[in-house]
Amino acid sequence: MSSTHPAQHSATSRTGSLVERIQHEAQETASHALQALTSLAWLWPIRGILYSISHPQIILSVRHALLKSILSSAAIFAVLAFFTYLPQMAILAIFTGPLAPLVALVVVGAESLLLLSFFVRALFLEPALTHVFDVTLQARGQGQLVREGKTRASQQSAVARGVQGTLVKPLQVFSKDGILRYVLTLPLNMIPAVGTVLFLLYNGYNGGPGWHARYFQLKSFTKGQRASFVENRRAEYTAFGMATLLFNFIPLVGLLFSFTNTVGAALWAAELEAQANLIDTQVGGTRSRKNSNTSTGSQ
Repeated sequence: MSSTHPAQHSATSRTGSLVERIQHEAQETASHALQALTSLAWLWPIRGILYSISHPQIILSVRHALLKSILSSAAIFAVLAFFTYLPQMAILAIFTGPLAPLVALVVVGAESLLLLSFFVRALFLEPALTHVFDVTLQARGQGQLVREGKTRASQQSAVARGVQGTLVKPLQVFSKDGILRYVLTLPLNMIPAVGTVLFLLYNGYNGGPGWHARYFQLKSFTKGQRASFVENRRAEYTAFGMATLLFNFIPLVGLLFSFTNTVGAALWAAELEAQANLIDTQVGGTRSRKNSNTSTGSQ
């Protein structure tokens, strides 16, 4: 009899530890979601839309790729909606009840985005988005960053293929690891009320930094520098990634928002660069004054 007590106590202890760990992770997730919301970084994709409207020449400079993207997006979404929307809605109704039509629409949008990544990204979307990102940076007074980034690329052929040839990755969730994460997390949409939010939060967390891939390339950041830069702005990137996914999920024209999302990412990068330059200027001015004072004192 006494021998069973330690086993029971051990099982209870393990269960309690698991519950505490789940509670801790849930609290961290909720805290991160709140930080993402209050960061207001989710506004950048909206600003990208407004800036594209007020500066149409940026988007029109890649109008051929834009037209192909819209047609591809509409065609793939129409096919998926025709064949899979009703069956998926019937299945989701078991889990989500009256929300099934809306959730099924989100799932179809996510699936169409997944298929689009295979058919159009490498063909014409990424080169166009790279161009849009660079042009937006230049329009926001960061032409020197673009020029210097390309100059560094031309000096080293290997790096040239990395900086000028490597394309901005707005759909980073569709890297090899990203595709697996994306597919595995699609069933989260079946969880009532919070499932779609968790899906967006998880994929926004992982995909958000990809929108600044071109910025990191132009800055010649090392892998460690990129990781540090992103970690210091983790909540902001999550918020940005979630917002871009929401726009990309819009039926028929979701891929159109990849262009405005890229504009928003470039606007954000331009602001970050301006802030960094301001800090460098202030630090440089302080050092100059100190050196001047030191020279005067020595005389």
